[in-house]
Amino acid sequence: MTPKTPLLTFDEALCHLRGLAACKVGTEEISLYEAYGRVLAKDVIATGDLPPLDNSAMDGYAVYPRSAEDTEATFPVVMEIFAGSVPERALKPGEAARIFTGAPTPVGADFVVPQEDCIEEAGEGKRRVTLSKSYSSGCNIRRKGEDQTKGTPIVAAGTTLRPQDVAAIASIGLGAIKTYKPLKIGVFSTGNELLRPGTERQDGQIFDANHFLLRGMLANLPVDLIDLGILADKRDVVEDALDRASKQCDVILTSGGAGGGDKDFVSATLAKLGKTTFWHLAVKPGRPFMVGELPSCVFIGLPGNPVAATVAFAFLARPLIEALAGSEFKPAQRQFIPAGFEIKNRKQGRREFLRGRRIFADGHVSLSKYHSDGSALLSSLTFADGFIELTEDVTVIEKGDLLPFISFDEIGLN
Repeated sequence: MTPKTPLLTFDEALCHLRGLAACKVGTEEISLYEAYGRVLAKDVIATGDLPPLDNSAMDGYAVYPRSAEDTEATFPVVMEIFAGSVPERALKPGEAARIFTGAPTPVGADFVVPQEDCIEEAGEGKRRVTLSKSYSSGCNIRRKGEDQTKGTPIVAAGTTLRPQDVAAIASIGLGAIKTYKPLKIGVFSTGNELLRPGTERQDGQIFDANHFLLRGMLANLPVDLIDLGILADKRDVVEDALDRASKQCDVILTSGGAGGGDKDFVSATLAKLGKTTFWHLAVKPGRPFMVGELPSCVFIGLPGNPVAATVAFAFLARPLIEALAGSEFKPAQRQFIPAGFEIKNRKQGRREFLRGRRIFADGHVSLSKYHSDGSALLSSLTFADGFIELTEDVTVIEKGDLLPFISFDEIGLN
């Protein structure tokens, strides 16, 4: 009798994936208008100080008091300064300037008083402002370079560009940047029983929900998705499709066909056309998981059950895809939240991901878990707002125990 192949642990799987995590795409220069969601290929360095000059944080009056005690007095208003203009001259001790948000503060200004804390009076061709309260030196003045200093990196290479990153780049005047090209990902589903929604279902058939799970989870990654349809469980069909896809894609992502059954031809085809790195993990759900290499293409094979496919994608495929697209290999971040449930006599040896929901009550948060651990239950994913992680050595959970929780926001499921 042939001995069973030892299962790879979750951490061993991550180590294998890191070994494949070399960027597979070239770079290109694109307009800042196209930059959202792209991976930056070169550090963006501040070309000057931001703000370039000291400026006012609000509408009011820039004041140069005669002394530290002279902060609630009346001052002549000697000029007005608008955003985009330049002060006519420096302030002298005992003078004030009417100033507006973003306008450069004149030399000599010690602080800016909000207009609601002032009373301005005019007479005999002169304007005077009286302060109703005192302000400390530097108050309401944005200092030159306090946001960015010339020569310092403001967005690092490998960053997947968010709105705030693009705004920071825009603030130094760059209209174009160098980014990595989107990773081309071909997505298959496999199985004779599958069909796409919108068609009539026959007995024995099921709708392909996994395609829409994966499509959604890929939507916020720097990739171009190529929909390669559903593969029938036929050796020649699978082999031909994988061969053709490997010539047009950087990554092939399949759902189903990773189990090693008589009709699971994906692993056999991968072994024939390229090589399989591993597949059989001590992970629940998500035991069958394949990673391999075809000529010029990385292959990722996910389990067919929806929850297992989601777990495998979120915690294993996603960080690899991000790295292949030019970003870092970044495992999902965990929070630690008290359990609101108990588990007795859990079997050791497998990393397990329970579907969980945060419960907020009386200013406290705790974790609730779905009533069933079935790997085919989409209802468990619609119930949850994240996964509860149980490491291999956990056998008992008591209420109040701090457990690792990965929110759906973290892994692209929201």
